[in-house]
Amino acid sequence: MHIYKKVLPAAVALALAACGGGSDTVPDQSEGATQIGTFPRFDPLASDLPLNTDIIFADAASSDGTANVGAPTNPVEAAINSLDGFSTNAYFDIAFAGGSIDPTSLCTVTDAQIKMLCAEPNVFLLPLNTGDADALDPGNIVAEDPVAMGEVTAYTASVVSLDGGQNNVLRVIPEQPLKAKTKYLVFVTNGVLDSMGQPITPSSSYNTLGETEPAVTPALQPVRDAIAGWENLAAAVLTGGLVPPTSPEFQSAKDAVAISYTYTTTDPVAPLVGMAAPRAALAGLGVPAENVNGLQAGGFLPTPVASELVGVPAATETDIGGLTGLAADIANLYTGYIQLPYYLTTPETTASASYTQDSWVPDATLAGALGMSVPADVDGSTNVTYRYPFATEQSLETVPLQVTLPGSSAGGGACAAPYPVVIYIHGITSDRSSVAALAHSLGNACVATVAVDLPLHGVTNNTDSPLYGLNVENPAGLGAAFSGLGEDAPRERHFNDAAGSGGQFINLSVLQNTRDNLRQSVMDMLNLNASLTAISDNLDAQMLGTLDTSNVKVVGVSLGGIVGSVYATVNQLSIGADGMAGFASNLNSLSGVVSSASGGQLTQILANSLALGPTVNGGLAQAGVNQGTSTYEKFLYAAQSTVDSGDPVNFASTLSGIGVPVLMQQIVGGGDASGLGDTKLYTADKVIPNSVEGAPLAGTSPLAVLADASLPGAAPGAASANLLINLTIGHHASLLRPSEDGVTAATTGETLATGELQTEVVSFVLDPTQIAVGTAGSNAASAFVEVAAP
Repeated sequence: MHIYKKVLPAAVALALAACGGGSDTVPDQSEGATQIGTFPRFDPLASDLPLNTDIIFADAASSDGTANVGAPTNPVEAAINSLDGFSTNAYFDIAFAGGSIDPTSLCTVTDAQIKMLCAEPNVFLLPLNTGDADALDPGNIVAEDPVAMGEVTAYTASVVSLDGGQNNVLRVIPEQPLKAKTKYLVFVTNGVLDSMGQPITPSSSYNTLGETEPAVTPALQPVRDAIAGWENLAAAVLTGGLVPPTSPEFQSAKDAVAISYTYTTTDPVAPLVGMAAPRAALAGLGVPAENVNGLQAGGFLPTPVASELVGVPAATETDIGGLTGLAADIANLYTGYIQLPYYLTTPETTASASYTQDSWVPDATLAGALGMSVPADVDGSTNVTYRYPFATEQSLETVPLQVTLPGSSAGGGACAAPYPVVIYIHGITSDRSSVAALAHSLGNACVATVAVDLPLHGVTNNTDSPLYGLNVENPAGLGAAFSGLGEDAPRERHFNDAAGSGGQFINLSVLQNTRDNLRQSVMDMLNLNASLTAISDNLDAQMLGTLDTSNVKVVGVSLGGIVGSVYATVNQLSIGADGMAGFASNLNSLSGVVSSASGGQLTQILANSLALGPTVNGGLAQAGVNQGTSTYEKFLYAAQSTVDSGDPVNFASTLSGIGVPVLMQQIVGGGDASGLGDTKLYTADKVIPNSVEGAPLAGTSPLAVLADASLPGAAPGAASANLLINLTIGHHASLLRPSEDGVTAATTGETLATGELQTEVVSFVLDPTQIAVGTAGSNAASAFVEVAAP
């Protein structure tokens, strides 16, 4: 895995050359050994700049709006070239040289004005006002009101040590997601002190470029002009806009700036909403409704629609009791098929060795039907961006569809169709069958579940596994049952890859592939939702019952919760967007979302997971990307910027704001179950961290804050969404099974944890205002549920 050499090797020089031409005789303005003091590193000639700078978007206003760091020589450069903006939520670093920073001297606007921790801010992260115009273009900054001080998002700053140095990096940390597609001004003043108590100073190159003399080459003149603009904005902030630019006070404020630059955020929500509601997106661009309807009728749009090939044969019925050892006749599992549009490639639609290396491709056919070309980057390449969010359908894939229905003894034999519906979304390296025990509990409450596997996942092809009977390619079982479908027969979507189910889902060597696996997952759920009536009709034709498509909820576990939170938000936004534009949506509205053992800010989750982190960080180390280095931190920033459009950290607040009830569950550890005869040491979730030190938006707890979910006020008893459950016993997958490893006999605490989490989910599905909390085990579980302080 050859991941990262250097994020900006000659990139900035190339970008600057594109702005104004280059020269082989540029005067040396690099950091000289004679510079005295501690200073932020800023040297365009050495490509020694903060990573998140608009300089690499120098040509974006006249291209497709993506970055340009020249011909990529490693996966990170390739990922950066596809960015339509930087992350709204990842922290970023400003490296220093010459000495160490005094961490006690830092003061942000949030620290000063909200937390009242300090008096004078010296680290600034401020949104700029570009009105309704493209924020990437600095020419769109509103001159009369350039800085949107009233829209500052909470942020903090810290000092870290990287590359063997001591307190040599200033880290700026958003505490809430920043505004989408917004230009931000970053600047640091000499109010920051070094370890000797001396004010920091600008670097020699920044200082030279910040003056009008001496003359610089044409390649550097755009940087000089940009610094002048940045410093004028910074000085206006420091002086409160109360003095003219020609005044000594204004010049003094400019002199106090040690570094300044701008960067522009992506719009993480628009790509998936554009794919889910393309009619509304096009109408918003001024395409007449009759034209949009014509494009829809012609099959040009990715609008989620009911699958034309869907079936759930009654002959595939399996009693879940036989699969799980639970009571018989409570719930039955059926394996069928559904055809879904696939925007990634498969072994058949690309070279077999590269289908895990590919990413979404913009739809040129649709562009042609619109009388335009797909916007291109400066090198002629094209990207799916928030400006043009429409991806090309590469194939129609017939994938396994799993449906569970109440059995004859469910609900005391009193269940009656139509059944409320749960769309279940499994975790990474798992598959659709993992819901079996939970589906049994839901079935006993007269609730149906439907599930498809996430991309690159599926039931094992290991013939020795007891689950192999659910593999749709099993020639002696389901494979034979579906053979009559010919080329449309379903197949497991891991494509029998040697890595197994989900082994290729997280791809650190092609970050865009990971991003698009997440986005494809959401599109699959949208198309599954749009097909629920068709599924119900198929069941009804076989006298198996029907589905209540007016009562649909989502239950996601681990990665399934990550995908589920994004999907649910996109589902509801798309229904609203279509309605506002006068179109009837094919999607069923969702009445609730369960996110169990999931979290936000995917890169920090992976890097800090006790279970996944060693593999991730080990793989990066093999490529020379080691923890404790600036290279590692730049990789994480580039990766988060890439996956932002599939990360729930950017969707949870919206989900809460549009009123969808949410139940979140996490294992926090620390429970003492010795009173139950259980001596197991219970720890916090080992896969998805509850939270991450230094990354206030990473993990489960911060995602719960964004979703406006809070702890129950008392237990046992009934609680109402939005609810966060902190359970002190159990493990990452406790919602699905008692035993942590799935092999060892479960302890009494593990069994109680599964009973409690499943009871909560079932009660939430039945009524989100009456969630049963702490009632499992005759209320024994209440001792292990954290409650809000009185």
